[in-house]
Amino acid sequence: MKNVSQIITSLQYKPQFKKVLNHKCISKLISIILPSIQKSIKHGFIHKNIFYITITASLNKYDKDNIINTIKMVLNSKMILEEKGFLECSDIQIDDVIVYVDHKPKLQTDLHMTHTHEMKYSERATGDIEIDIKDEKLKALAQEIQNMIKKESHDT
Repeated sequence: MKNVSQIITSLQYKPQFKKVLNHKCISKLISIILPSIQKSIKHGFIHKNIFYITITASLNKYDKDNIINTIKMVLNSKMILEEKGFLECSDIQIDDVIVYVDHKPKLQTDLHMTHTHEMKYSERATGDIEIDIKDEKLKALAQEIQNMIKKESHDT
């Protein structure tokens, strides 16, 4: 049985799933840029053999030129494409790289909930039940639970 990555790999080379291959190529090309600059990249896409990248305004002109030169260097060097595992980009023709600056701040999403809700329920049981158990350990445990219930019902 195939796992998910094997299924996606086999599907991405079919013409109707070309977007999956494009997305992997874009992710791979963005991964070669310096990590400090990667944080400022909003998104990238390929349209009519041109690779467009949108960055935040926090980067300067030299960072913008660095992004363009790095990606063009990788795309022009067939040896780097084969050696570094850029197999996703081998079938995609990219003629130019254009970097746009977006002055809107990059939206950060927090995937983890930081606030937890503490739920409290009032005890509705009164503990007025008769315990008829022959095993002494189990009977002692049931009486202990009964005492806790009685204490909770009297406190509220």
